[in-house]
Amino acid sequence: MSKFKIFVATLLALALAAPAMAFDVKIKGDFNNRFSYSTQMDLANGDGRISKDGEDYLSEIPLSGNFSTADTKKERGDADFFGEAKYRLSMTAADDEQKVKGVLAFEFGGDKYGQNLDFGGDAKSFLEVRKLYTDLQVPFDPASRLVLGLQPVGYNKFVWSDLAAGVKYKSNRGAFGYSLGWFRDNTDLADDESDETDVFALDLTLKPSDALKVNGFIIRRDDGDYLGPNTGSRNIEHWIGVAADGQAGNLFYGGTFVYLDGEVTIGGFDVDRKAWLANLEGTMKTDAAKFTAGWLYSTGDDDPADSDFENYDAIDIYTGQLGSVVIFDSYADDNTTVGTPYIQDKGLNTVYLAASLDVTEKTTVGANYLWINSAEDLVANDDIGSEFVVRASTKVTKGLTAGIAAGYLLGGDAWEDD
Repeated sequence: MSKFKIFVATLLALALAAPAMAFDVKIKGDFNNRFSYSTQMDLANGDGRISKDGEDYLSEIPLSGNFSTADTKKERGDADFFGEAKYRLSMTAADDEQKVKGVLAFEFGGDKYGQNLDFGGDAKSFLEVRKLYTDLQVPFDPASRLVLGLQPVGYNKFVWSDLAAGVKYKSNRGAFGYSLGWFRDNTDLADDESDETDVFALDLTLKPSDALKVNGFIIRRDDGDYLGPNTGSRNIEHWIGVAADGQAGNLFYGGTFVYLDGEVTIGGFDVDRKAWLANLEGTMKTDAAKFTAGWLYSTGDDDPADSDFENYDAIDIYTGQLGSVVIFDSYADDNTTVGTPYIQDKGLNTVYLAASLDVTEKTTVGANYLWINSAEDLVANDDIGSEFVVRASTKVTKGLTAGIAAGYLLGGDAWEDD
């Protein structure tokens, strides 16, 4: 509540200090109700569906090296159905010249019907502040801006694409742009500064033409609270990467390569980390159809007991672009099996295909196929299986869209016990 009062007072102070300045206030909302049915609850993680035997089969279990295979035999009670509500509301206030902008955004819910949304309207929904930042033009340099507060970080989609509190300085010089960022996380409320997590980032972008963009970046994370407060553990990671996106007629293409190195300290022992990720994707668009083919690979660790970590790691990303329903993010993203470009610490090797067709101006149908493997064996094998997806969406009215997606996983040998 105090932060909200400070924010409002700042807007009033700015308005009073410059009475001739006009402010434009925009309010936007994303009001989302989704429903999910699964025949196999055992494909679960601790953030969404909870597996009935308490195991996490495909979600990440850092450093453990202990994995389970799900009992995929259909049993009574394995099925699960839920409804869920997630409402997001954002307010943006900016002057008429866009020199100063303040953004405040909330998320209500992510709650299942009957969980925090009880009979009688006695809702105890979780309230999350998603954005709380000021974006201002640097007075002595109109080509540069300074962003302060809880903001979208906007870095590579396979490293970090979520929200964080910090400071970002960004500048655009014609075809060349760059940004410098510092962000901090202290979720355990550690008293010792050495237990805090700091992220530093340098991001460079070059657009030699309207049809090509090249991006390079270096991101450093110093996590002094790796295994919990006052544990003496530390995780230092460096992501060094390059990505390119381009267009040639109706063909849109892109690629990413990221190298990760670092060092993990646990109980006085140092372990080196070396890993990498690669992604290639191409999309062909016509007036009514779109076809996509892609490949994503991230390295895994073949021996948790040796002296190095070879598994790729990300900070916080979204994997919905893969088009999965059973394994990766889908409509019900808070209840996904895997929300990372890797399976536990065994990496990922997957080919994904997608096709969509605009049947009418309002209705689109599509299908996806994913051949999903871990880079290293989970228990006895790396073949997780083939996922087949069909989907459809339609614009009911202005601002209201309804969609459905159904996926079927034809399981591979990775589900078998060794």
